[in-house]
Amino acid sequence: MHKPLRLLLVDDEVPNLETFKRVYRKLYDISVAPSGSAGLELLGDHEFDVVLSDFGMPGMTGAEFVSRAKRAQPVAVVMVTGYMNHPEVIELETSGAIFAIIGKPWDKQSIIDVIARASECTQSMRDRS
Repeated sequence: MHKPLRLLLVDDEVPNLETFKRVYRKLYDISVAPSGSAGLELLGDHEFDVVLSDFGMPGMTGAEFVSRAKRAQPVAVVMVTGYMNHPEVIELETSGAIFAIIGKPWDKQSIIDVIARASECTQSMRDRS
């Protein structure tokens, strides 16, 4: 039996964290962080296959988190946000800093598909390093 993908979900809205864990708990090994700084702590202690991050968080924006997360370990980051058209979110995607953007509220199958592709990207990054 293969190990489930390890996901890190970073979002300051605790109900989003709880909903995500409830919906996807049978598919993935999920860790959650209610802030960018908590997410960075987890990235320092554990290896993840995919990171899903909110954009609009207090204390550390999603852009700041992505930059610091990429320095912590090679991992594909998916931005899950209600700010799909925010210039910084678009810049993150066009610059290649994030793997993909998923709008809130999310579609269950779309997230599953993006996570599968993002985990392949993470593996490719690790194979090259």
